Amino acid sequence: MSIGDRIEFVGGSYEVRGIVDGRIVVRVRHRKRNKEVYKVWTEAERIDFDRTQQTKADTADRNAQIYERNLAGETMAGLAREFGVSPTNIRRICANQARKERAMKL
Repeated sequence: MSIGDRIEFVGGSYEVRGIVDGRIVVRVRHRKRNKEVYKVWTEAERIDFDRTQQTKADTADRNAQIYERNLAGETMAGLAREFGVSPTNIRRICANQARKERAMKL
């Protein structure tokens, strides 16, 4: 990690602005909120933030896969068994993904 490094994550990015006494000064930009904040992180806090963002990206990928497979004709009960969630959660995921796709088409 060095000054000027820019790391993209779902919905934004952060840029390393400085490193002082083992702490990292970063500028975090959130695209959805159109907001920019500065934070001072330890290396452990940065790793935790990266891990959280990766989990969000994995969840978004999983949700898109569930939605596409449901559109292709797989049952909600079958998808629920495979992904280890309830059929109600599958229905919610599909409804949210459909809402997102409609919003992108507008």
